[in-house]
Amino acid sequence: MAEQKDDEGLPHVWPFTLAGLLIVCSLVWFQLGFAVHDMGRELWGHYSVFWTLLILGVVLILAGGIWNTVRGRRRRMAH
Repeated sequence: MAEQKDDEGLPHVWPFTLAGLLIVCSLVWFQLGFAVHDMGRELWGHYSVFWTLLILGVVLILAGGIWNTVRGRRRRMAH
């Protein structure tokens, strides 16, 4: 049987998966805030939680792209 390594050459996808989850959660929180408002109440941190989750998602996308680009360049230089 062939020996397998730890997939060192493959890009990391977890930052993009987590970013997608955060962006979906931010959109759900945004819509939930308006649903709660229609019922006559206010949702705690409606806009602040929305913007925080959205910005964290965008930062993770940018960081994951930079991280994978740097790893790819290092890998190409090593070969």
